[in-house]
Amino acid sequence: MTAIFNMKRIPWILPVLSLVFIACAGGPKSTALQKGPMAQTAPYEAFVLNTETVLLPDLGKKSPRMELSLILLDPAGDDLLQGFLYDGAKPEDYVNDLIQTYTDFYREILAMRDEGEEPPAALLAWSHKESHRVHTYSRLQVIARTKEYYSGGAHGMREKNYWVIDLVEKKQIQLGDLFLEGTEAVLQTHIEDALRVYSDLEPGVPLSRGYYFNDSVEVGDFFLAPQGIGFHWNPYEIAPYSVGPVKITLPYEEIGDLLSPRGKFLISQFN
Repeated sequence: MTAIFNMKRIPWILPVLSLVFIACAGGPKSTALQKGPMAQTAPYEAFVLNTETVLLPDLGKKSPRMELSLILLDPAGDDLLQGFLYDGAKPEDYVNDLIQTYTDFYREILAMRDEGEEPPAALLAWSHKESHRVHTYSRLQVIARTKEYYSGGAHGMREKNYWVIDLVEKKQIQLGDLFLEGTEAVLQTHIEDALRVYSDLEPGVPLSRGYYFNDSVEVGDFFLAPQGIGFHWNPYEIAPYSVGPVKITLPYEEIGDLLSPRGKFLISQFN
C-alpha cells in the first residue's frame, strides 16, 4: 500500500488541520489517524488524506488502485455530528469501513464474472473524494458533505448532503420546524414552480415535459442561507445523470407566510 501525504489549510472549514495517514503494511484495515495540536479557537479540526491504496494486494497489478482524497471533520466528542457524518463511528473507523466497502464490492465483481474472464481495465483505477464545508450563522450551523467517486462503469458519481443544526438546542433542524402545519402543499407548489424556472419550463407545464422523471418531486436535502431556503437533489434523484445536481433557492420573502414562529425566529439569525 502506498501513502502520499499532503496537509494544507482550508480556510472555509477551519483554521487548523490535522494529518491523516494510512500505514504501509497490513492491507486496507491498517488505516490510522493522527491529529495535530488542538486549536482552542477552532470549532473543529479536520483530517486531511491524499493517498493511493491497493484494495487487494494479493492480486498485484490486477487489483484496483483506489485514490483517496478526504477532508473529514473531527467530531471532537460531538455525538450529533459523528452520527450524521460517520453513522456514529470514529473517523478512522469510517475510513477503514470505506476502504473495506470498496474491497468487498470488487470481490463481488470478481465472483460474478465468467471463469477466466479478465475484469475491464476501467475497473482498476478507482477514486473517492470527500469533503465537508461548514457555515455558522449565530445559533445555526449548516454542514455540507460532497462525495465524488468512481468504481468502474460509464462515469463517476457526485453526491451532496446537507445538515442544518441548532447549536443551542444541539439538534438537527427538520423541515417541519420551519413551516406551519398544513402548508406542505403550498410549499410543494413553490418548489415545483422554482424547478420549472430552473429548467426553463413555462408556468404550469408538467415537470415531466422537461427533463424531470415525474410531474411531482420528493423534497430533497434542504439548507438555510442568508438569501433563502435551498433544496438540493443529486443526480438520478429527480432527473437523469446528464442533468447533474439540481439546486434551487426559495427567497424568504416569497414563503414568509408559510413559516412557523420557530421558523421565523431561526431565519432571523441571519440578520
